[in-house]
Amino acid sequence: MAITLQKRGDKHQINLSKEQKVQLKVDVNLNWNSVEAKNSGLLGKLFGGGTPAAPDLDLGCMYELNDGSKGVIQPLGGNFGSLTAPPFIFMDKDDRTGRAADGENMIIVRPDTIKRVLVFALIYQGAKDFRTVNGRMHFKMSNGEEIRIELDNPGENQLFCAAAMIQFTAAGVVMTKEERYFNGHRAADEHYGFGFQWTTGSK
Repeated sequence: MAITLQKRGDKHQINLSKEQKVQLKVDVNLNWNSVEAKNSGLLGKLFGGGTPAAPDLDLGCMYELNDGSKGVIQPLGGNFGSLTAPPFIFMDKDDRTGRAADGENMIIVRPDTIKRVLVFALIYQGAKDFRTVNGRMHFKMSNGEEIRIELDNPGENQLFCAAAMIQFTAAGVVMTKEERYFNGHRAADEHYGFGFQWTTGSK
């Protein structure tokens, strides 16, 4: 059965030997409702709700490797990572509608080379915050353990959710539910201290 981390700060630790840590694979899935967000303003009421737009959420992460190098994996800017070279983190696709049955997925391998990964979800368009999209994440470890996180305590007009921190320690893996909402990447980075230089991106 999957473990659900319910409150911010809830943790789950997986103790691993050095060999198990090298071989461990972590699959991360983001899914959300494909319900269309409609214009609720005056023009929307006059013209039947306006042009509907399906919510477009992006899965991504900020990472730090054991050698001190850092980076961001996300559809915005087209950085999907790699499974065969550092950072050994890879995103499979950009689901712009929420209608893909399997949502968006990220794979983490070679955790022995990684210090920490902050997994996040970003609303790119189609919703003003997380209150209407029913965001949820599912983490599946290759050792059989599964962890679920619901993004169910959102802030108003905040488009960025720092969902979970995964730390790869000498003893194994520690996952912490963060579920902190920010106005964007920069504010989240300031909180977690990765130290990136941010520029406006598009896709």
